[in-house]
Amino acid sequence: MPVAKVVLKRGRANPVWRGHPWVFSGAIQNLPAGLVPGDVVAVHDADERLIGHGFANPRSQIAVRMLTVGELASAAQPDVAEHLLPPKALVDSLIHRRIHEASLLRRSIGLPRSDTTAYRLVNSEGDGLPGLNIDVFGDVAAVQFSALGMKLHEDAVYAALRTLPSPPKCIVETAAGSFANIEGFASQNRVVFGDESLLTDGTLCLEHGVRLRIDVREGQKTGAFLDQRDNRLLFGRHCAGAKVLDLYSYAGGFALQALRNGAVEATCVDISPRALKLCSDNSQLNSLGPLHTVESDAFRFLEGARPLHYDVVVVDPPKFARAQKDLPAALKGYQRLNALAMGVVRRGGLLATCSCSQLVDEQSFLRMLAAAASDAGRRVTVLYRGSQGLDHPVPPSFDEGRYLKFVLLGVL
Repeated sequence: MPVAKVVLKRGRANPVWRGHPWVFSGAIQNLPAGLVPGDVVAVHDADERLIGHGFANPRSQIAVRMLTVGELASAAQPDVAEHLLPPKALVDSLIHRRIHEASLLRRSIGLPRSDTTAYRLVNSEGDGLPGLNIDVFGDVAAVQFSALGMKLHEDAVYAALRTLPSPPKCIVETAAGSFANIEGFASQNRVVFGDESLLTDGTLCLEHGVRLRIDVREGQKTGAFLDQRDNRLLFGRHCAGAKVLDLYSYAGGFALQALRNGAVEATCVDISPRALKLCSDNSQLNSLGPLHTVESDAFRFLEGARPLHYDVVVVDPPKFARAQKDLPAALKGYQRLNALAMGVVRRGGLLATCSCSQLVDEQSFLRMLAAAASDAGRRVTVLYRGSQGLDHPVPPSFDEGRYLKFVLLGVL
């Protein structure tokens, strides 16, 4: 069965030829009549040469999310002629193959292991599966769809998970929120398969030796922010003997690693009572403390905090810029937040500061930090720059996938 053909405008195909996984609506010369959102399409350049195949959705600014460069059949099942299988079967086969390849890649970087059973198994475009993230928490896999095309193949995703060498005992779908609204599909938190008792009172897993209970069904994202896992370990190793402040703490991952590495105390600040309960529960689960929780907006807390009061501070806010129009206000917000945070760090102390806003590039983030230091009357120096962990891979041509900025500053 042939698939519909999408032709790109002249001069707009090079990024896709080089492996960029998104085709924006403005790059398309024509969309075929009768195209159904979520369909698989063949993408061609202006000279009618086949580039590859992807999921199309005219509702989205990202009109096509690329699955392959080249023929779909050769990527899905190299030994099967394309005409023998319909497109849906080929995509299902491709999904199965790539989930197993993603699992193999995680094993090659040592995940899971005895001290870490929380990790990202599938990182969307980074694993050749656009619109699909799968996080593993011990015996539970949390699946989140952010593209209609992938959601239409959910049965293949769940089937592939159940054939892994160490399959999850429970599979949960977590709601994708705004992504689902943009793409045009219903999204909900639900147990898809397995032992639901594993979710009771939180799902138990390990992160660099810290025991955690994760709220997979009602927590943020898939239940935890695994992209910061390795940054939390690095942060903790610099907290021996320190008084630590964890702003936007969520479940307290930074504070817990700090206490595990010898911090004398940690204070977690979050506007969510539910998040602060996770902090306290996880602290008790690991017999770590003292850990104090404060329900407050981070800006308001910092405005009333004692100057130079903390040895080490971490600022890990939610996304400030969701669209290009938000960028100027976002940078001003980051600048104000970081200037306030610098004001509570003792001289010679450390500030770890983060941004998960993909639209804020690293150079803009560093320039903002320089301006924040000027506002605060502090001198800062960059000790370390990081991003998401190894289990969050991205294609080399996909700068947008490297969204997380983590900067460790010395504050004088």
